[in-house]
Order: sequence, then structure tokens, then C-alpha cells
Amino acid sequence: MPPETDREKTPPPKSNPPPPPVNSTPFKLGTAADSRAGVISTDRHALIKPLEQDLQNTPIVEFVPMLKALLALQFQREIEPNRKVSRQTEENGAHQDTDTPQDWSERHFTAMLESAIKFCNDPTRSATLKENLRKAFRTKSETGRYHPLVLGLNSILSNFQATRIGELEASNDFVFMVNDPIIIKSADVSASGVDDSSLELSMDAPQCTERKPDIIDPRIAHLRKLMPESQDFELDDWINVVGHKVKELREARDKASPADKTSWDDISHCWELKSFRILRDLHIAFLDQAGGFTVENALDPDKTALLEAKSDRKAAQQKRHADLMSESTSTSGQKRPREDDHEKKGKKKHKSGSSSGSKGRSKSNGSKGRSGNSGAGGSNTPSGNSESNVPGGGNGNVPYASTPNLTPTLQCGFYGVELLRSRWDRTHAIVMLLEDERLSLRWHDAQGCIGTASIDILAQLPLLVVMILLFQRFGKQMRGNAGWTLQGKVDGKDLEYALPDHARSGWELKGRRLVVATPLVPGDPADPAPASTYRTRGAVGKKEPTLKRSENLFFKLSWREETRDDEAHIVETAKERAKHYLKERAGDVINHLPDIKHSKSDPLFSTGSIRELLDINKDGARVPAFMLAQKLHGLDTVQPTDIVPRMWEIIRCHYLLWQIGIAHGDISYWNLMVRNTDNGAYGVVNDFDLAAIMTPGQQSPTRQGFERTGTKPFMAVLLLLATPKDPVQRRGVDEWREGSFKQVCGEKNNWISALDPNKLPENCRQGSELIWRPLTRLFHRWMERQRDVFRFRDEEYSDKGNMLLIDRVLPYPKRPSGEEWDWMDWAVKEEDIREEDQLLVKNE
Repeated sequence: MPPETDREKTPPPKSNPPPPPVNSTPFKLGTAADSRAGVISTDRHALIKPLEQDLQNTPIVEFVPMLKALLALQFQREIEPNRKVSRQTEENGAHQDTDTPQDWSERHFTAMLESAIKFCNDPTRSATLKENLRKAFRTKSETGRYHPLVLGLNSILSNFQATRIGELEASNDFVFMVNDPIIIKSADVSASGVDDSSLELSMDAPQCTERKPDIIDPRIAHLRKLMPESQDFELDDWINVVGHKVKELREARDKASPADKTSWDDISHCWELKSFRILRDLHIAFLDQAGGFTVENALDPDKTALLEAKSDRKAAQQKRHADLMSESTSTSGQKRPREDDHEKKGKKKHKSGSSSGSKGRSKSNGSKGRSGNSGAGGSNTPSGNSESNVPGGGNGNVPYASTPNLTPTLQCGFYGVELLRSRWDRTHAIVMLLEDERLSLRWHDAQGCIGTASIDILAQLPLLVVMILLFQRFGKQMRGNAGWTLQGKVDGKDLEYALPDHARSGWELKGRRLVVATPLVPGDPADPAPASTYRTRGAVGKKEPTLKRSENLFFKLSWREETRDDEAHIVETAKERAKHYLKERAGDVINHLPDIKHSKSDPLFSTGSIRELLDINKDGARVPAFMLAQKLHGLDTVQPTDIVPRMWEIIRCHYLLWQIGIAHGDISYWNLMVRNTDNGAYGVVNDFDLAAIMTPGQQSPTRQGFERTGTKPFMAVLLLLATPKDPVQRRGVDEWREGSFKQVCGEKNNWISALDPNKLPENCRQGSELIWRPLTRLFHRWMERQRDVFRFRDEEYSDKGNMLLIDRVLPYPKRPSGEEWDWMDWAVKEEDIREEDQLLVKNE
């Protein structure tokens, strides 16, 4: 340590309004390139760009291979696990011991396609489907298409409700329904998946999804809650309700309690519709083609007619785009008219539009928004196909000047994120896009999106039927609900627990999709029921009154990359190495690491599985990993007078971790925590999701993918600006140098430059003046050194040199005699490195 005379004196500053805020965000997404930057905003525009980036380079596969891949995935996630449990021979069990996912999928797809062709060629059975498809595509209004499409899709469910196909039986537990008037609204978008108010960040939750899906598939169990008198209804009864008793169902929804309102958690899939033109009779005639449907024409329809239809569709899309641009220019600044509310008697009630968050915006043929509380055209009555008198038809198509023009893919991406964050254990989301007669499917998960090429549902009607048959036979895992049983050994005892319903991930598609929550653990049955009630979604078999919020545990779910080590394994390796290499000084590491009680990963739900089945690149595949750990507290719970000792404990632990070969990889404000014990408080380095295990003494991780990791606003400038042609190795010191991504580093630098040591921000806690001036001086000096490195890249930092720089303005608090040691000069000697530690890192 330097002599006391070398340390700077810091007179207390005066109070003053705060400097410009740092643009930072809690998103931690694996690599710097994927990390979010910028303030979480109530403006949905701030969420569009990250989603666009997540959807870039979306692989597109053919429609049939996707259906086969879904079947193969169903075999892996639902069929094979049940076989392993039962090992019972069934009627079709000759294949059970030799089946591969691909063989099983091929066999069941063939059986489904044959059943679908028979259905489509049967004029009696397929009459309702074909009649409603004709009706839908002979109107240009999108809202006019909703109801007939729902009737047609539900007719497929009805016809096949008792049909067993191979090993698959129909679940008959959902129906298709028009989502207009609005049933599903945009969920609140939180900055993180934190459910505990003591941990949650003070950021507004934006209502960012401007629009809504058009067709949804609510579970019948949910509909029974809305209409208790319908407990004995079967599938056909519910098809009749959603098709012809819309008013009664709507009244039931209006009377439902907030907890029973339909939410994204109550549906499995959703549909987005785009209407550009009325289809020609020649094209609709595909439904009654001569000779009927065959395997050949279902998979390879007549190219001549399809090309003509494609030309019509392209011309209609171009005209529609030109109309929208013209209307947007001519009506800028005007209120947008809403579609008339059609009553059964044909009367219209004209209502003015509203741009409030509670009412939302109406839909148009090409630009869709939320409708208000009144019915939208055609959705409230079975025959409602009429259009309003707004120019352009349909609902009025004058877009708000401030509304971004979302592409169909981006809009489907929003719905995918809504579904993914609807519950904490959601593994994937499927969204259908129907642009006139062209149907495509989009799969969303933590690795991104996979899209399909579109099919013509008139010329290839059997494939539409096959898709519905497949959805009808999905179990909960294939609908995206993992259904994990939360249990494990904690301190040597078996613990079964649950999570509160509001535990969910943040607003993101790709990445770790963190969920952090206080678990619900069994309580004393003699205790009164807790003030708050929790639906456990069947995660555990405990009754609600016996569950209470844990006082000393927290839960975390993270979708980590398969190539990365499990967080619990990294922490245990760090503790074991500390004991071996640091001996009696091991507490300087172990006391400042998280105490993980239980952890588990589930490779069954790897995002790489479907990509492998589709034979596309699975690099970056992610697996769900969840853990229970001792509850920690944020630095904002520490008194200002204790901040410096806690931070030096964290700095010391972080430095020693590097010396024993553990690179944290994601130092940020949210990962620096405090543990309160009977012996006092300890600073803790938390969240080792992005950590890497190295050989002790190694300068930086050498494994590919570990070069640039972390939370963007807290990373070193050189790391963030590095390119494959000009890489920069991560060093231990890089984790502590203030930095940001290229787009925000200028703003960060401006913020630091504007700091005044003598002007304390108004929002600082009482007592913060003790460390404000030292911190501002440290920021300025650190940035000066960064500029030199950034401009010339010839100045070398040393770990000790940087820590001494901190010590000059924020002195290291020495411990009592006998406890202190020269840890800044300590390193593992090369001859002392164990052979097993040398083998842990491979140069790739």
C-alpha cells in the first residue's frame, strides 16, 4: 500500500442538481454484440431496434421440413420420456425400441398427411372448412376474414377430435377464437425478470406492443373459468360458443376478476393476418381441383396458377404500400378514425378514436393496432364482413405519423416475445403469419427465430390441416410449457418449492432471458394463510395456504450457452481452487462468492435440438439452467460509510479469482452484492453466468466466444470496439475500466466529463458526499488513461497499477494485524499449477 501522504485529501462537496444520467440497462445477453444499450424507455421505439437485431439473419426453412422437425421434437420431449418411464408395449410398439426421432416423425407425418387428404377430398367433412375459406378470401377486409377463418380452423379440430394418428391422440383442450374485440393485450414490459420489489429496478414498464394478434387459441380450461355454467361443455360446444355466442362470452370476460382475465399465458399460439387483395375465383377454385388432393399436388402444387397468384399479390402489396404512404402524408397530425362497431341489426355506432394506452389503436388492412372496448367490424357477429366508409375499406387505414411501420416478421417477433415471457418456464413460442392465402410459421426461442417459407393454403390445403392436427396433438412441452418440478436438496434437506405467477423474463428474445424471483416454500400449516395468494401453475403439489415467500433464498433461471460451464460448477471450482492455492487466505475468495444451494440444467429443452433436426447451424445453442442460492442484497442497502470496505472486498476477490484462473466476464453494478451474516456484511461478486475457467496465471480466456462478454455500459472501450480482424484480449483489469459500446461510449464519456466533484447529485443518499469527490476524481483520471490507450494502444496497464490508482483516492481499508497480506503481489507459481487445472482450458 502507498504511504498515507500520497493519498489525496477530499473535502466534502456542495449539493447540486445531478449530472446527465448514465445510459445503462440490466440486460445481460452473453456477448457485447448482443447486449442492450440505452435507457429502458416507455416508448416502444426503444424496443423495436433490439428485436430487429435479434431477428436478423433468421434462417428460413421449407414448411414441410419444419412440420417434420416439430414432430421429431415432440418425440424427443414427450413421447420418448414417457416410454422410458412406462416401457410398456403398445399396439404400435414394434418401433418403440428402434425409433429415431426422424423415423418416428416421418411415419407420423405420412399418416397425418394421408388423413388430411382424405378429409379434404370428402365434400361432406370438409364443407365447413372450404366454405369459410371461400368466404374469407372473397373479402379484402382483414376483420372480415377473422370469423370465417376461425370457423374453418375449428371445423378441423371438430372433425379429428376422436381420431388417433399413430401414437398421437387429440388433446381437445383448446379452440381458435377471434381476438377482436381485444382479448389478449400487450403485457407490461419490465426491465428484468425480477419479481421482488426489493430487487426490482426503478424503471417504467412500457406498453410497447402497438398491435395485437388476430386469432388466438385459448385453453378450454381457461374458458370454463370465465363461464362456470359451462363445466360440462365438450369441444363442439365450445366451438359453437366462440363461433356463434360471442356476446355471451364477451360478457363473461367483462365480469371476470382481474386474475381470471385472458392473458398470454392462457394461449399457446397466435396468428397474424395481412390482407392485400380479394382472391380471384380461379385461385379459390384450388379448393375443388379436378381429381382431388393428392400427396403429389399437396407437396408440389401447380406452378402456373401459383405464379399468377403471386403476381396478383405482389401488385396488391405495392399498391397497398403506396396508399398507406399517401394517407400518412395527407393526414399527418389528424386523429385516426376508428372502425364502426357493427351491431347484429346492422346499425352502426360511430365513436371517435383514442390514442390512450387503455384504448389502443384500431386495425387497418395493412397497418394494425389495438381496437378499443367496442367491437371491431365482423368480429362480434358470425356474418360481420361489412366494411366501414373510411377510404381504403376495412377499419380505416390512416396510420399515426409516429407509429413505426413494423414488418410482418417483426410484428410476429413481438408476439413471440409476449408468449415467451408469459410464464417463467416458457421454452418457445410459435406464431403463424397469414398474408392473404400464404401461410408461414415462426419459431421463437432464446437463440432467436426460425421462419418457414410460405405455402398456399388453398392449393396446399392438406398441409394446413396437417399443421392443425399437429397442434391438436401437442402436449404441454410442445406448447412451450416445460412444466419443471422445482425441487432439490438445500442444506441436506429435500425442498419442494414454487414461483409466484408474476415471475417472468425481461423483454428480450435472444440471450439468457433471466428470471429472478423469491421462491415460495412450504410454511407451517398452523400459520395463517399469507396476505398474497399465489397460483403455482401445478409446479408443486402444495396447497396455496402452505406456501410462503422464502426469507433467505432466491431463484434464478438463465438460458446459458451450451459451450459455457454451468454457473454452480464455476463457483465450486473457484472455491476448490481457492482452498488449494490460497490455503489459509482462501476466505478472501470464498467469503465473497455466492452460496449456491442447488442447481440443475435441462438439456431436453436445448434450443439446438430443433436446429439440429432442421440441419441448420446450431452454434450458440442455449439450455435452461436454474438454481437456488442464498439471498443477497444490492449495494444500495449498504450505508455510504461502508461502501468503500465492501467494494475493496469485491476488488480483492475479483483479482484473486483471475490469479487462480476464474474470469468473471460480466462485472456490472447489478452483479456486485452484499451478504449479511452474524459476523458482519461481506461484499459479493455475483452472477457467474458468463464466467470462464482458465489455467491459473493465464492472462485471458482463449476459448472462442469468451473474448467480449458482459453488460455493455460496464465494459472496456477497447473490448467493445474490437473486431475479428483486430481483437483485444480480455484482461482482469478490463472488467474495472469504465467503458461502453461504440454507440454509447461517447455519451458515457460526456457524462463523466460533466461530473463536478463539488456538486453532489440531488438524488444521492445522505452521507454520499464522503465518497462523491473521490469517485469523480477517479473517473476523470481513469478516462484520461483510457484515451491514451484508445488513441495509441501502446500503453500497458498492470493490475496492481490500476488498484493503486483507486487506492490513492479511495484508500484500501487495512485489516487488523495478522489478517493483512500482500495480495496485490500474489500469483500462482507455474510449478505449483496442478495438472488437472492445466487441462481445463483448450486453445480453440
